[in-house]
Amino acid sequence: MNTPKLRQTIAAAAAVAILPMTAFAFDYNNVEGGFVHLHNDSGSDNGFRIGGSFAIAPPVAVFGEYDHGGDVDRISAGGLFHTPIHSNLDLNLGASLEHGSLPHDHDTGFGLRAGLRWNAVPGELELDPELRYVSLFNRDDVSARLGGLYHINRNLDLQAALQAGDEDRAEVGLRYNFGSR
Repeated sequence: MNTPKLRQTIAAAAAVAILPMTAFAFDYNNVEGGFVHLHNDSGSDNGFRIGGSFAIAPPVAVFGEYDHGGDVDRISAGGLFHTPIHSNLDLNLGASLEHGSLPHDHDTGFGLRAGLRWNAVPGELELDPELRYVSLFNRDDVSARLGGLYHINRNLDLQAALQAGDEDRAEVGLRYNFGSR
């Protein structure tokens, strides 16, 4: 009997058995909106954003976002794979279709993202560091983002985020969670 292969098989079976028990560490059913400050090559603009996500089935969710700032409108829609790596920590990987509109131009491209959801203070504070890549308007933008959620009550969070790199932005708003916590 090949002992290393048996150990690998047992470890894989244990991981698959444990995954459903921890798959609900974070909920991906929400809608959010608020103020956004965008800074890019053409200047700075204030605006608003709305977005949300919906869990299809663990470990997959869909997401969407609409941003409007000054003369720029942008829509993102995509899918997200998420998996727990600890009881207070999720890894998420996503891909999106991106559409942007300027006064005399519009373009459709794609985006990629990889991040974590971390219950830094369980029941009170969540931190969400993330790397984002967007290919739109013949540009390849890479940015680092740090989002945070302060839990007001079971369904409502104060949401804020800072993003820096090729696309700089600051956000503040509210998130309503319509799933379980």
